[in-house]
Amino acid sequence: MARRIQPIFDSILADPRITGFERSFVESLQAHYHSRKSLTAGRRRCLLQIEERLNAAPATIEASLDSQLSDVISRAKAANDNWAVEFIGSLRGQLLAGRDLSPRQKEIFAKVEARHSDEAQAVRDNWASNFTSEMREKMIIAAHYYLANPTYFRDLARKALEDDAFVPSKKAYEKMVENKFATKVIESALSTPKFAPGAVVALRSGGKVFRGDNVVGGALFYPVDSIKRNVAFVLKVGSKPVVSSARGCKVYTVLFAGDTAPTHVEERSLKKGKR
Repeated sequence: MARRIQPIFDSILADPRITGFERSFVESLQAHYHSRKSLTAGRRRCLLQIEERLNAAPATIEASLDSQLSDVISRAKAANDNWAVEFIGSLRGQLLAGRDLSPRQKEIFAKVEARHSDEAQAVRDNWASNFTSEMREKMIIAAHYYLANPTYFRDLARKALEDDAFVPSKKAYEKMVENKFATKVIESALSTPKFAPGAVVALRSGGKVFRGDNVVGGALFYPVDSIKRNVAFVLKVGSKPVVSSARGCKVYTVLFAGDTAPTHVEERSLKKGKR
């Protein structure tokens, strides 16, 4: 007598050892079964092979390996390394399901284990204790830039701006702060300003100003000719975050002659004006 298929699906999917891709595969087989009311011979064979392997799998993992996995998971949890926790959990499920780890999985696990060793933790602790105010200043400048130019480092940038005590990992800091784009932004932000408060300036030919008060997310546009011809007075230097990786992008707040409200403009768009 042919076996009913649905109880096999129920038993396999109720097994916590089925995780990741294999669980998705079984779920896709079940969706096909519900749609077609049957399984092809090949699909049925795959399902029964999974069931057979689960039935034959060991009840526990070898003690030393299980202890090793548990130790690394504990260390990863303490370090808030959620990816590592999930990865090792999937390895444990795979082993309990009777499948050996691939060479690539073993390689990745060795890297995760090294990342959470006592030596690596000591390096991280030393990094955190030596995180200077100058390093934090550069991180904040880079964070403003990446929030104004989304896609990269969004979560890291938000943490840097929302938590005054936040210290990223050395690797994360180097990626966000020391790349070629962030380096230009930081150079512009920390460079000696060309114009001091009170200086008379004018807009260069082709120069642009920010529309409105919102520099982060604001658009640069060409002002009308009447403004282009007017001189302006520098009110404040570095008044807004640098949001461009081009050189000379320190932001000034200026007041154009004849205007009643100040305007934000990048240093590269300004030149010395005549009184």
